[in-house]
Amino acid sequence: MSDYIHFRCPCCHGSQYRTSTFDVTESNPFGAKCIFCKSPMITFDHIAALASSGAGTLDFRK
Repeated sequence: MSDYIHFRCPCCHGSQYRTSTFDVTESNPFGAKCIFCKSPMITFDHIAALASSGAGTLDFRK
C-alpha cells in the first residue's frame, strides 16, 4: 500500500488541487479542491469503486 493519494477532478479532469480544512466534508474527507474549476476532487480508489459497481464508464481523456 502506498502513502501517496492521486486525485482527479471529475469535471475538468485536472490533477492539480489545494487542500483546506474548511473544505472537509463527508464526501470530501481530504478537503481537496481543483485549482481550475473548484470542484471537489476524487481519488482513484473512488473511481475504481464506481467502475466496479457498474455506475458507468469513466473516461479521463481530454
